[in-house]
Amino acid sequence: MRVCLISMKRFHGDRRSSAHYESLKRSGHEVFVVSIDSRPATEPVTETVSPHLGPSGKIGGILRSLMPTRLRDKVVRRRLATKAAETASEIFIPAQASALEAAVSAARMSDGVVHRTPGMTTAGDLDLIALAPRNPDLARPAGQETGGFGDFRPRTVDHPIPERFSDRSVVLCYRRTETSPGRYLHAALERSGANLRVEVDAIDLSTVDPATDFVIFVESPYPAIDVTGVTKVPTLFWAHHGEHHLSANLRLADRYRADAVLLAHSWHLAYRFPTPVHRFPFGIVPELFDPSIPIADRQTDIAFVGAHAESASWQYQRRAEVIRSLRNELPERTIRIEEKVSPEEMAEIYANARIVLNEGGARHYPITMRVFEAIGSGAVLLSDVLPGTELLFTPGEHFVAMGDDPTVSAERILGDLEAAQRMSDAALAHARAYHTYDNRVDQLFEIAHHTAKRMIPDDTGLSDLARMVDSDVEVQNIVQRGLPDLATELATRAVWAMEERADGRLRPGSVDAVAVATAGVEGLETLLSAARRYIYATTPVTGLGELVRMRHPNAVFEQRGDLLRVDLMTAAYRVATRTPQNP
Repeated sequence: MRVCLISMKRFHGDRRSSAHYESLKRSGHEVFVVSIDSRPATEPVTETVSPHLGPSGKIGGILRSLMPTRLRDKVVRRRLATKAAETASEIFIPAQASALEAAVSAARMSDGVVHRTPGMTTAGDLDLIALAPRNPDLARPAGQETGGFGDFRPRTVDHPIPERFSDRSVVLCYRRTETSPGRYLHAALERSGANLRVEVDAIDLSTVDPATDFVIFVESPYPAIDVTGVTKVPTLFWAHHGEHHLSANLRLADRYRADAVLLAHSWHLAYRFPTPVHRFPFGIVPELFDPSIPIADRQTDIAFVGAHAESASWQYQRRAEVIRSLRNELPERTIRIEEKVSPEEMAEIYANARIVLNEGGARHYPITMRVFEAIGSGAVLLSDVLPGTELLFTPGEHFVAMGDDPTVSAERILGDLEAAQRMSDAALAHARAYHTYDNRVDQLFEIAHHTAKRMIPDDTGLSDLARMVDSDVEVQNIVQRGLPDLATELATRAVWAMEERADGRLRPGSVDAVAVATAGVEGLETLLSAARRYIYATTPVTGLGELVRMRHPNAVFEQRGDLLRVDLMTAAYRVATRTPQNP
């Protein structure tokens, strides 16, 4: 496909946009950039629009100073849209929220669609996030003839037979945590009777038996599974986060040598991967949930298990507002909000709830595990209709769409418990037929059967430092001092020189990582404190240990030859695989 990135900034100085461009190129599509830039158009910029409107010189400067900023920006956006439309692209991507209007205009002129980030306002009838679930060809990966998304109905029987794959073999790779969906896929593979090899930390693919049906990696807390060797066996990667893990998951698709990627949701992201992509949602877990308590006999009216119930951040602002509204406007109802509980505790809470609330957050519009947990527990699901949800469950028949006033919806459910019971029964029966992990195992064997091997990019040209940074797949934003080649080597990451971030933007914890080539910390205190996750150094740095320990007492120092890697052990989507050491 033809993809156009539109930037309201000077592209050559916008590290995030240039990294975005490089990532898009690696997806295999034809990529264009239209941006504001004072310099002549150079590769990779296809077209530029000058930010200076009107004649040059003193007279032009006076005229521009008299032009209202809003009018000037409107004219610039119109010029950007015209240039972008000339690329005849199929997908237009605004690099910033200010470029959204130009992207929508360009898409309308050239019969395209807009892929905006979830933090931006909707692109209306051209919004790829909303369109892709029912129109998968709009987000088709390069080289994939169709969207590659089959329906979710099993091809054989509604209730898969145990031991049906007793003559088949599978390799499953994931980090075992109690909240990982990999544990449920693991259990379903065991029920299928498949000969199962499980790896939780590292795997040498050359040791995989050639008779194996497929290898599957499940997105797991970092650090990523260590992979060496190659195999001719079809290899799959199941990703179950959206935009905020996209950069890492694109890298993992290569690291895991994936021949196909499975997306649990956020299906508009399919075109970003250099592999075939298939829809592969979560499922219900009958072995965890007990739906037997009738709705009328349950003790809790509304339940929600999850973080950010009182968050002020934009990603979860609506969640906090919904929960606050329910508490304030339904004081006589029993409302239970919990976080940081085990899956077993969550299952017990939901088994006693009449309604389970679901609000996935505006970060990536996910069809969360909570959707399946609610239905699997026999509760009534009250949820936002996130893109693609209606392909899995029917609003009004299997769940209640929240709408603008969730309290009205909740009261309607609680006011007719017989109707609520009918809905929960219908949803559970539908899920048991089409959305168990046993069904998903059947889909895995079918996907693997039609998956061909692909060529994986070779990273042998990376320096030892770049390779070390690259091993931390979650690192996207880096500031370096004395290592200018790092930006070229790690082109899909945003890599700034320290001088580019010296205008007050180096706040504590403001970037993922810092890389330095220096003998001491003098003059670098602000830079080093900006690292949120990692610090990398090419030489011993005097005073680094003392400085780091002040902010990160549990940091782990790891020497790799002449290179130093400092893991700041920041709380994140990760598991601890090392113990703190002295520098």
